[in-house]
Amino acid sequence: MNAAPHANEPLLLALRRLRTALAARDRLVAEAAYLKESDLTVFEVLHREGPQTPTALARRTNTHLATMTGVLTRLEKEGWIERRPDGNDRRSIRVHATSVERFNTLYAESISQLYAVFDRWQPAQAQTFLDSITDIAQALEDY
Repeated sequence: MNAAPHANEPLLLALRRLRTALAARDRLVAEAAYLKESDLTVFEVLHREGPQTPTALARRTNTHLATMTGVLTRLEKEGWIERRPDGNDRRSIRVHATSVERFNTLYAESISQLYAVFDRWQPAQAQTFLDSITDIAQALEDY
């Protein structure tokens, strides 16, 4: 016996479609930048949230600390990040994104396409979208 579909299943399917589209775009960008997708994820977190310790980045991206060390080494070697001493704790370092312009260039076409969509929206629609995405991201991050 099959259960009836949940009333919000279309919303979930739309999110899955968006995830697939974003993942496909990220694969293309990572390939163009000679990065792994996990490297791109770490850089994107740094770009969005600012400098962090390797431990915080590992926690934030659900990456084993030893794996994070390899990711940071690759990103540093390619000039995407810098490791700098933490001003508050000389024993610790903070990782800083250094190639934000290069990152934005890789996503320029996607950014342009998304801005074209957002520009068609009324301010209330844009705010509802922002509130919804923030709520969804928070629910998944709390998981």
